[in-house]
Amino acid sequence: MLDRIQLKMEARAITKNARVSAYLFTLLYLAIGLVLDSLDWLTSGSSDVLVYMETYMPEVDVSFYPTSPLSLPPVVSGFISIVVSLVAVVLSAGYILYAMSVRKGLETPYATMFDGFLFAGKIILLSIVQYIFIFLWSLLFIIPGFIAGYRYRFALYNLCENPEMGVMEALNMSKAQTRGHKWELFVLDLSWIGWNILCTLTLGILSIWIAPYIQQTDIGYFQAIKEMSGIGYQPPRDDQFHSDDRFDGPQEPRW
Repeated sequence: MLDRIQLKMEARAITKNARVSAYLFTLLYLAIGLVLDSLDWLTSGSSDVLVYMETYMPEVDVSFYPTSPLSLPPVVSGFISIVVSLVAVVLSAGYILYAMSVRKGLETPYATMFDGFLFAGKIILLSIVQYIFIFLWSLLFIIPGFIAGYRYRFALYNLCENPEMGVMEALNMSKAQTRGHKWELFVLDLSWIGWNILCTLTLGILSIWIAPYIQQTDIGYFQAIKEMSGIGYQPPRDDQFHSDDRFDGPQEPRW
């Protein structure tokens, strides 16, 4: 059983002592995300909320609702939306790379935010494959899909640590690493609910201080589990995880 309190205290200390401010780095990350969201909104024509209200609540006056000043063909706006989403995925890997470097005590420049583009193809492919797996498990009701989300939680971490790793190897390594730890990860996520609510109430401003703390704690769990299991911490053996992950394979007997 991992010591959640100890790992959180360690994450808080690491975050505060980062040689390149974790808070300024997070501010940059969130600012870029806001720019990407704005670009998506500018080219999408109208928001999902507005479309829903016009379709299912025609009696409600939506003339006050802000709409996009651009009106692009659906194919173009759809393409831009996909590109924006993929760029966001790659940038999230850059944020993880920064947090991992901070944990090692390294002075990590702000340019690390864009290091994910060095292996962007694998990051994007991993995201797509992971989404497909979780979606397929979700077809068996919500719970299997929910468990699958935790099963592949560390896949991107594995890939960030070793960009030479294959996508399926990263996914299956995560599957082996999280075996027996999914419930602990679930409890960890529950422990952030209060902070997440406060971040929402402050329109995301509080995230500048909370996001790096949460990210560092998650990586702390990742490192601790690797050390306990020996999977990823040392070169994995053939008996530690299988080389493929078929959807119709046997379910794990425990969380």
